[in-house]
Amino acid sequence: MARLLIAIVALAFVSAVTPSRAQEPFGGRLSLERLGEVQSGSYLAGDSVKFTLAPDNGNFLLRFDGNPEVFVLYTNRASLGGRVLKYDSGETALQVAGWGGMTLYTDAQPGGLPAVRTGDALSPSPPNVSLGDMQNAAGDEAEHLAYMRGLRLNFSADWGALAANAAMRAFAFDTLENTVRGFERFTTTAPGREALSHRVDMVMIATGSKPTIMLNAKTLVVTFNPGGGYEGRASSRAIARALNTVFPKK
Repeated sequence: MARLLIAIVALAFVSAVTPSRAQEPFGGRLSLERLGEVQSGSYLAGDSVKFTLAPDNGNFLLRFDGNPEVFVLYTNRASLGGRVLKYDSGETALQVAGWGGMTLYTDAQPGGLPAVRTGDALSPSPPNVSLGDMQNAAGDEAEHLAYMRGLRLNFSADWGALAANAAMRAFAFDTLENTVRGFERFTTTAPGREALSHRVDMVMIATGSKPTIMLNAKTLVVTFNPGGGYEGRASSRAIARALNTVFPKK
């Protein structure tokens, strides 16, 4: 099969949704910034969905309680001074009205849940893992996918490079975990399971200038930018979306 490259780059999404402010008067800019303000902290949506928001390089980091994945949310203006925060996959995560009301959208509640701030919260940090931890995780995740989805996949990386660089190793591990979560999202249906089981044997976690997925023969290469922080790797949502393009379901 010809080499196929699907880029899932957060920065490309940001440039598409971030509006220009060059023509706004100074006073107008200040007024708009106050509208739809997004506050960091801990939140409760509905009766039971807890999550935290933390600022990160002009964006926000979202993490749900009980879920280790950290999502990068990209902010754009909405009508009447509001804000909309989207995942790197393009889906809307949060809507903030100009008067401050917040709505969280989830897979289980696509119509939205009202959310309220409940207190302060610490910003998430990348995991501190040893090389042995990551190698064990690669084996454990392969066994997990075999048991849960019937997939026979092996995970690998440049172990020598990761052994010498703790920061790179942290985001390589994060990329590995998000890739597995993306596989789980993609393989909830039989066509997704069949695509991965018949066309992929090996999953390689590799460094690159941006997050990409590339199918080369029967090796799926998932890249991350080790200097890009959380923005340098794709979320499970973006990985699942890219897999739907690499392996279109009939």
